[in-house]
Amino acid sequence: MSDVSKEKKLIRAPGDLVSKLNEAANRQGKTFYSYLTEILEQAVRAYEMKHNLKDIIDHFELLEVHEKAGAIFVPREVLDRLINKVYHEDGENLQQIWGQTGRWYGTYLKGKFNSPVDAFASLLREGRWDLNKLTVKRDYEMIEFRCVSTLLSQERTVLLQEFIKGAMYSMGYDALEQDCFRGIIYLKFSRRA
Repeated sequence: MSDVSKEKKLIRAPGDLVSKLNEAANRQGKTFYSYLTEILEQAVRAYEMKHNLKDIIDHFELLEVHEKAGAIFVPREVLDRLINKVYHEDGENLQQIWGQTGRWYGTYLKGKFNSPVDAFASLLREGRWDLNKLTVKRDYEMIEFRCVSTLLSQERTVLLQEFIKGAMYSMGYDALEQDCFRGIIYLKFSRRA
């Protein structure tokens, strides 16, 4: 190790933040210096990966939502084959299951986040739904979702639509308009009174 890497520098930080960091270090049985060094090393690591810690932590928080829901990651080809088989045998029940799962997500997000609709939009953007584009537009008590995907089959498009409707219902919104084609979903919701 060079003398430069051993050299210590003074870093200014708000007092309340330093207190929280010290408390976290104590809970983990680490010295304040070693805990802070670890945090800064991870911030540099994130920067080198062309990310920032906030994005990484936000993404991790969304992965925890999936974990709590019991979700697993499955290769797209496997999922499509399973959905195609079951959908043609029992599509109506499969749609209900996806709607109920959406309701669970909506209820969970409503209890965990200050802005559950924003968290849900992030979940759709970051959650491996194969969406090329997601637009969420708010206008007073109305919310519009526009989803576009070049990868979604017709069956998965319909199921994702049911999932979104279920989540939004749990967050206090009813579907006013809906349109669904292979890879394209349009939903307009209004807040329930």
